[in-house]
Amino acid sequence: MIQNRPMENNFWRAVKIWDGDDVFILGGGPSLKLLDIDIGLLKNHRVVAVNCAYRLGQFEAMFFGDRQWLIDHGDGLADFGGLKVTIIKDHIGKPGIKVLKRDNSKYGISTDPGVLRWNYNSGACAINLAVLLGAGRIILLGFDMRKVEGRYNYHDEYSKPLKKNHDPYSRFLKSFPAIARDLKELGIECLNATPGSALTEFPIVELEDVI
Repeated sequence: MIQNRPMENNFWRAVKIWDGDDVFILGGGPSLKLLDIDIGLLKNHRVVAVNCAYRLGQFEAMFFGDRQWLIDHGDGLADFGGLKVTIIKDHIGKPGIKVLKRDNSKYGISTDPGVLRWNYNSGACAINLAVLLGAGRIILLGFDMRKVEGRYNYHDEYSKPLKKNHDPYSRFLKSFPAIARDLKELGIECLNATPGSALTEFPIVELEDVI
């Protein structure tokens, strides 16, 4: 008789679907809208879309790391044909959702294909996912890590009002020195194509120069 497997056995293990390719990660920063990028430029490139950025095109992968996000903003996710990955164990068993184990114990990059380091924000965690999927070079878009023209995001999907002096970025930025260190040790270059970004661990580049 087959017994029900414990939840522990239902976690996903990432597979290297990319062979050292360039991978673009679309964050949620306001510059993504200000850049007015032609998503068609990324059509033939590997892309991991973070949170609501999956709505910008049919990419190979998307990632979300917040528990409530799927409930509030994932209404069109069934039509997204790429990998749908999270670290929220409550979503194990939901159609099409791959769940990796979440590591809160340290900052940086996990090389265990069954584990992602949370790094306290979805964009940073998506970098770890790109590594597990086989990225050879990573290019960041929409990683402002600061308010731009009074905006936190390129979209208006998040309707919950923020406190007047709310500043999530000091916490978000804490993980990136460790991420940069681990990427260097792994031989994976990371570039930041986000103009004016407060994230300074990676060289700032023009998108046109890396497409």
